[in-house]
Amino acid sequence: MMRRNFLKIFGAGAVTLSGMGAVASAQQRLKLRAKADVVTRGSAENLILVFLSGGPSHVDTFDIKTGSWTPSDFGVATFGNLQMSGKLFPELSQHTDKFSFLRCLSHSEAVHQRAGYLLETAHTFNPAFSKEQPHIGSLIAWELAAQRRDSDILPPFVTINAGVQGPGLLPSTYAAFGYSAEIGVPGLEHPGGEAMFRKRYASLRNTDAADRTSSANGNAINDYDNFYILGEQMMYQPDVVDAFSVDEADMARYGESGTGIGCAVAAKLLAKDRGTRVVQVTQGGWDSHYAIYTGEQGQQSIYDLCNTLDQALAAMFTDLAATPGKRGGSLLDETMVVVTGEFGRTPGALSRNEGRDHYPYAYSSLVAGGGIVPNQAFGATDPEGWYISDPFWSQDRNISIHDLIATMYSSLGIDWTKEIEDTPSGRVYEYTPKENGISGYYQDIVEMFG
Repeated sequence: MMRRNFLKIFGAGAVTLSGMGAVASAQQRLKLRAKADVVTRGSAENLILVFLSGGPSHVDTFDIKTGSWTPSDFGVATFGNLQMSGKLFPELSQHTDKFSFLRCLSHSEAVHQRAGYLLETAHTFNPAFSKEQPHIGSLIAWELAAQRRDSDILPPFVTINAGVQGPGLLPSTYAAFGYSAEIGVPGLEHPGGEAMFRKRYASLRNTDAADRTSSANGNAINDYDNFYILGEQMMYQPDVVDAFSVDEADMARYGESGTGIGCAVAAKLLAKDRGTRVVQVTQGGWDSHYAIYTGEQGQQSIYDLCNTLDQALAAMFTDLAATPGKRGGSLLDETMVVVTGEFGRTPGALSRNEGRDHYPYAYSSLVAGGGIVPNQAFGATDPEGWYISDPFWSQDRNISIHDLIATMYSSLGIDWTKEIEDTPSGRVYEYTPKENGISGYYQDIVEMFG
C-alpha cells in the first residue's frame, strides 16, 4: 500500500516448492543436456531484476547524451567514473561505488510485449511454444531447488507490482509469487484464528490424502499439494510478515511509491535468507512518446520517473551493502542487480510530440553486485546514441539481451547452455537459444566482473 498506514500485511498462500522429495521428482521428470566445456562463474547467490516497463530513454539516463534537446537543469556531470544527470539521479550520483552502466545492449524487438517477453524468457515470442517457456526467475528457482533447506519458508521467486510469464514446462510450484505494493499479501492469518486454521487444514489433508498418493492426475495434484503446503508454511511466521512489511522509516528512505516499496521488500526478502533467491520489481510508465520532459497528456515526466527510481535504488543498494552475506562480504556482493527496460528510445532531438519512440538497437542498463566491477561505463555508443561504437567485450559482435541473461544464469552457477529434451511440444527447450545451430552462442559477459 502506498499509504502511511502500510505497517502491517495479512499474507497469502505461496506458489513455491516444499521438500527435497518434490525437488527430486521434479528434476527426474525432465531430461537435461548441456555443452560440455561451459564453466559458470557462481559469483552470486541471488538476483534482483528491476524492470523499467515501457523502455527508458537511454540517452537521458544510463548513457546520457547532451545536445540542443537537453533541459538546462539536468546538471549533467561526472560522478566517479560515470556521467549522469544530477537532477534526475541526485541519490545514485552519490553511490557510484556500488554500480556500473552497461551501455552497449542491442536487439531487434521494437514492440513492448515481444521485447518484454524476450527479457523474461530469453526467447523470441512464438504462440506455439510460449506456454512452455518459463520466466527466467522460474527456471532459476527450479535449478536452485536442491539448495532449499527445511527452514526456507519464503517463495524462491517473487515478482512485485506486475504479472509475469509463468513457469512454462516446469512444475507450477516454480511460478512467481506475486506481491503488490497496493494490496500487500492478504491471508497469512485465518479469520477464525490459528487453532481453527490448524484444525481445518488437518481435515483437508485427511480428506484428499488418497488423491495425493494415487490420483490419475499425477503431477498436477503434486503441484496443487505443494501450493497448499507452502501456503501453510508461510502462515503465522514472523519472518514472513516482516519480510513483506514496510514501515514509516522504510518509506521515508525508499519513497512512498510502488517502486520504493518494491525495492524495500526485495532487500528484506533476501536479508531474511529464508528461501527467496530471485525478485523482480517492475516500475511502469516509461513509454515516453509524449512530453518526456514536461509530463503532459497523462505521461509522467522523466523527472518523476527517475526521481522515484533514484530514491528506491539508492536505499536498496545502501541496505544490501550494509547487510552481511553468506560469503564474508555484504549481501550486495552476492546479489546481482540488473536495472533495465525492454529497449531504449530514439536518440537525438525529440519527436514532434516532444517525446521519444521505441529503439532496441542500442540501449543501456544499470548493473550492480554479484562481483560486477563498480563505477565503470561498460561499452559506448556514438555521440547521439544511435549505434554501438564500442561493444567492449571479446566477442566479435554486440551484446544482446540473451548475453545479459546468460550472465545472470552464470552468476548464479547455472549453465546457460543447458537444454530440456522431453518438453510437452516435443521441441527441445534451450535455456538460451542456439544461433545458426550453435549451442552456447550467447556468452557470459565476464568482462564486467573482477
